[in-house]
Amino acid sequence: MKFDFKSIVTIILGNLIFAVSVNFFVLPYDVLSGGVAGIALIVNKIFNWNTVIVIDSLIIITFIMAMLFLGKEFTLKTVISSIVYPIFITLLSKIDYFIVADPILIAVMGGAIGGIGLSIVLKQNASTGGMDVPAIIIHNITHLPLAKVMFLLDSFVVLMGVISYSVEEVMLGIVYVYICNAVINKMIVPKTDSAVSLFIISDHQKDICAYIHNVLERGTTIINAKGGYTNENKEVIMTVISKAQYNNLEKEIEKIDKYAFVIISDAKEIKGEGFTYEYRV
Repeated sequence: MKFDFKSIVTIILGNLIFAVSVNFFVLPYDVLSGGVAGIALIVNKIFNWNTVIVIDSLIIITFIMAMLFLGKEFTLKTVISSIVYPIFITLLSKIDYFIVADPILIAVMGGAIGGIGLSIVLKQNASTGGMDVPAIIIHNITHLPLAKVMFLLDSFVVLMGVISYSVEEVMLGIVYVYICNAVINKMIVPKTDSAVSLFIISDHQKDICAYIHNVLERGTTIINAKGGYTNENKEVIMTVISKAQYNNLEKEIEKIDKYAFVIISDAKEIKGEGFTYEYRV
């Protein structure tokens, strides 16, 4: 079970960042942020209940859901969030500080900060104990992308705000939710758009592979293929390189074989030697 000191500190840091978003951007401006904070604002508007108490209560409820439906490691890590997040919310609410800015800027910055905090926690296989718990449960059942599920749930909460909020306020909430989930989608997928995968068909395969191996210090895979039209046997080079290396490889292929057939696509997630960890010696 990956549950070390570094992971604990990281989870606490993520909760602190998310709490900053809620306390200094969401609650003071009544931004319908989705999640437990958004629900708390709606409940406060209708019943005049204290938002901090509502948030703390919902955190406890979602933690119980984590205990019932998610794994032991996730639940134990969520214990940390369930303790520190309400504490951060309560302590930060005591700070008498109000950020004066355009509401749209508040929604954008608040969403970005909130997304960073949530991403840090989610990457540790934990949650803040809020609405990301039911989102993860739905994700595990349906296998839909987690960021998409979170966006749909948060958007639903925001749209429920029409009961007690104006259309303009609901639209501002959608901005917050969109920015927050865009950041999550970017951060929880490692190495997004930082690399490209290539399929290269050339009669000068050995020269191209030598350049990739010796100059770029990347690996290659040779795939046996057959031309559908010519019926000729071909060997296809498959490789993954960083985007910074692509221009050099493109120029080298042009020098070696200007008739080479090259297919390039973004590699959305890279895991392995040379990308998520160093090469083995």
